[in-house]
Amino acid sequence: MAHSNSAQPHPSLVFNLKPLFAIKDFFALLATAFSEAKAMEQNSHKNGGNW
Repeated sequence: MAHSNSAQPHPSLVFNLKPLFAIKDFFALLATAFSEAKAMEQNSHKNGGNW
């Protein structure tokens, strides 16, 4: 009985780390998209004559 209780936290640790990696990847993707959109906005302001 004690052995099953001591082995229980290990799988929960693995399941708790996976969403953290997904959140980190999501924020990295969001930052990349934001920087690309900012660069496109600056280029459009340079090229646009009606602003």
